[in-house]
Amino acid sequence: MDKIKVLWMNNGDESLLTFIKSTNLNNLSITTCNNMKECRNRLSGYTHENWDAIFLNAEPKMEEETPKSQNLSAAFLQIVKISDTPIFVVTGKRPVSKWDKREAIRLSGGRFYELQKASAQLYEDIIAEIENTEEYRIRKEYGRVIDFYVGIEEGNTDVLLINLLKNLYKDDLFKNPLIPANVRLILDKVMTFLTNTGILHGTPFIGSNLRECSIELGKKGRVVPYHVQRCFHSCVDIANNGNHQIPEESEDNYRKRIGNPLFVQKQITNCKAPYLNRALIYDLLNILYWCASLDNSKQ
Repeated sequence: MDKIKVLWMNNGDESLLTFIKSTNLNNLSITTCNNMKECRNRLSGYTHENWDAIFLNAEPKMEEETPKSQNLSAAFLQIVKISDTPIFVVTGKRPVSKWDKREAIRLSGGRFYELQKASAQLYEDIIAEIENTEEYRIRKEYGRVIDFYVGIEEGNTDVLLINLLKNLYKDDLFKNPLIPANVRLILDKVMTFLTNTGILHGTPFIGSNLRECSIELGKKGRVVPYHVQRCFHSCVDIANNGNHQIPEESEDNYRKRIGNPLFVQKQITNCKAPYLNRALIYDLLNILYWCASLDNSKQ
């Protein structure tokens, strides 16, 4: 999980592909794409992919016909419009004009590397820069639970959990009303996983019975540790309630009908429960950590 995830906007340059195979790029997990359309799709929000760095070929391949000397600027601007991921401009054996080199240095803030001469420097620089970023630190610190979550997430992505963990370090965490809803989305994946392992064979998760599944887990003391049972009960109760916003005008009627005095979103937005969101996230982490320890073959 401590690998740095790099999206490489190559242009089909075989020398660069050879570089990937021949160079010892420890801690780098590289995904290549061959033109700007592929690159934009990978960077777009709807793909739900996280990237630590982008390698941009100094002569990127564009869909439209433009003068070669303008391709780098056009590609760079397209990327920065949709992503704030650090961009490192690289070139292989193909010669780069002085103008393109100056432009690459200007656009990238000095992150320009001729791989035949400065591959070691590129490696050192990217490690130094990326290891200090918030997202990389989070993926390294919570690697075990993130790896588990990626494995049960249908899209094999860690975006939802990463964003939730980022909130732990934000000053406004205590009043963020979206935390319970995001925790609930992850709990859905967890309950599906526990159903598939057979732990919830008595009360399988069907998409709308989180509370019933939580109760079932509370009966499995030999399988589910007590502290994990309590985390499930707390997470499910708070996340279920906090997933629904109660209109001001119907609060009294809702209180009488449901008989539940804890209006989670109201407590959060009114700052009456300043530690609730943090406790909710930590309860979820306890659950994910335990799930990651399960040996599916023995269930």
